[in-house]
Amino acid sequence: MYIKLAIQNMKKSIRNYVIYFVTITLTAAMMYSFLALGFSKEVLSMSENMSMLTSGILGMSVLVALIASFVISYAIRFMLEQRKKEFATYELLGMETSNIQKLFFIENGVIGMAAFFIGTFSGIGLSGVLVQIINHIFEMPHTYRISFSIKAFATAFILFMLMYGIGILRAAKVIRKRKIVDMLYDHHKNENGKTHSVRFHITLIILSVLCILTGGCLLAKGMSVQTNVFYVWMIGAVILSAIGIYEMYRNLPVLLLRLLNKSKRRRYKDINLFYLGQIGRKVDSAGKLMAVIAILLTVSLSTMFAGLSTGAGYKANMEAYYPYDAGVALDAPLTKECLQPMVEFTKQQCSVEDELIYYLYATDAYPVEALALSDYNHLRCMLGLKSVSLSSNEFFIHCDTWNYVEKIQKALEQKSEILLAGSVLGIAETAIYTEPMEQYQMAGTRGYILVVPDQVATQLSGEKIRLVMKLENGGYPELKQALKKFLHDPNAWTPVLQDGKGLPEQITMGVTVKAWGIENSLTGFAAISFCGLYLSIIFIILSSTILAFEQLSKIDYNRRNYQILDKMGVAQKTRRNLIKKEVGVLFFIPAILPMIIMIFLIVGANQVFGEAILQENLFLTYGIVTLAVFGGIYLLYYWATTSVFQYAVLKKELYK
Repeated sequence: MYIKLAIQNMKKSIRNYVIYFVTITLTAAMMYSFLALGFSKEVLSMSENMSMLTSGILGMSVLVALIASFVISYAIRFMLEQRKKEFATYELLGMETSNIQKLFFIENGVIGMAAFFIGTFSGIGLSGVLVQIINHIFEMPHTYRISFSIKAFATAFILFMLMYGIGILRAAKVIRKRKIVDMLYDHHKNENGKTHSVRFHITLIILSVLCILTGGCLLAKGMSVQTNVFYVWMIGAVILSAIGIYEMYRNLPVLLLRLLNKSKRRRYKDINLFYLGQIGRKVDSAGKLMAVIAILLTVSLSTMFAGLSTGAGYKANMEAYYPYDAGVALDAPLTKECLQPMVEFTKQQCSVEDELIYYLYATDAYPVEALALSDYNHLRCMLGLKSVSLSSNEFFIHCDTWNYVEKIQKALEQKSEILLAGSVLGIAETAIYTEPMEQYQMAGTRGYILVVPDQVATQLSGEKIRLVMKLENGGYPELKQALKKFLHDPNAWTPVLQDGKGLPEQITMGVTVKAWGIENSLTGFAAISFCGLYLSIIFIILSSTILAFEQLSKIDYNRRNYQILDKMGVAQKTRRNLIKKEVGVLFFIPAILPMIIMIFLIVGANQVFGEAILQENLFLTYGIVTLAVFGGIYLLYYWATTSVFQYAVLKKELYK
């Protein structure tokens, strides 16, 4: 009997369940598709560190389930509000509270399971797209293929039951405690709001603007710091920006409405009196909510943009991070001859087309290593760059670290000559070269290096030795582990010190293989980008859901108001347009500032990091992608909310 009654109720209230159903479906689809990506054997086999993507997605999914449980609770409370008269009638007819709970649970259970399975089915198709994207990132041949993951389905189902169970339990508590009289008549209660002076709102708006500007200054300062102080600046920027956004949204709409209401000509034109009254009540009752949603949307858009652009920028600059096919770095004064066995060992693993063993020379008077011109030109040749010339009394700097270039230029302007190994050297015609050469391990250790003539370099002390090899087809990822094993095997390789040199207290050893580096660095890019995208989309969905149910929660009150317009002879088309404007205010006010901040982020990121990224217009491209994803989801919820609200408000009231 209860199942039949529940099905009848669902058919009758189908429009009220639309947004609820869409939210659960989208959440289930996103959850399954990303979990399927994380559990995919095809994806996990791409890199030895790909498990970090799985861990990140699992962590994000648990967080999503916990956050979504509160939104589902909010949605279920809305459904209870919509059905309170019906439940009160059931109680008056003698139905027990436990049976009403059972009826409500059956309805929500059917809707929830239907949404979950439809979402999972959609997620299966979406997961294929995500795997395609991963394959494209790793530049592997791929074709679109649909597959079902038992692990992803089971994990998604457990998390779904967790978030859905919390919402259902809270609903049971509400049903049990509500009185019949409240369910029948509390929609007739009036809302009371606090009012403040115009001066009060202006003061808070000024303070909020100062908070946002100060937060922006702290953000800019933090981006220029390369120590742990960065986190202090970032935390301060986030806190001040959040406070500023919150107070701006709490006070600016109220102030604008006050100013509009002061203009009698505008206030009494057409039906503006009714519209301004509706918006005023909306701002009073949902002001805090809109402020919180604005903060959530700012975080969502910023996270998505940062994740996508950081990952894409990292991939675009991959050649700069790994310019050499294979390299060995030993911060010890060893002989060049003792590294030759490493070259022979590598030749046994794959074909070596070219190799170079060279020193990074110590310059005691300056905080920089030196590199002989012949070695420098050999490195350039291996990288496909033209050789450069240098007079016997000149030097230049190679710096591929963009944020040091300006400082070095200023230092060279102040001091154009240096004294090195008894020779006075002046600045060459081209003072700084900036091509990617990896200058934190191979062609330097500080992000830049001093290039000097060979006759000067031979007078310096070679304190660090390097081996660089060019391999046929770029080598293979497993070569890195093989080289490391060779280095640490005393039976295979023995280091030999230069005459008169001793071992330093601490020896740094490093092995780089381009094939391994690209494969595993792309793993980090994939993890950052996909986790950021996952969390951001879910936040946008849940924020939109909260706004939708906030608008729909006042249906009884708004139905009475719009019925008054109907009795006054206002056309239905006009009332529909009013509803679109009213819902638009609730949706688009919280989105204005986040979108403005996004534009500043795009411009700022391009100004600060644009020259360091090898892909042109990268930040603009991914900024547009971020706004497009946000706009698509947001407009979908705006349309759904407007449709449901129009139907509920403009239809004939069922209960007089």
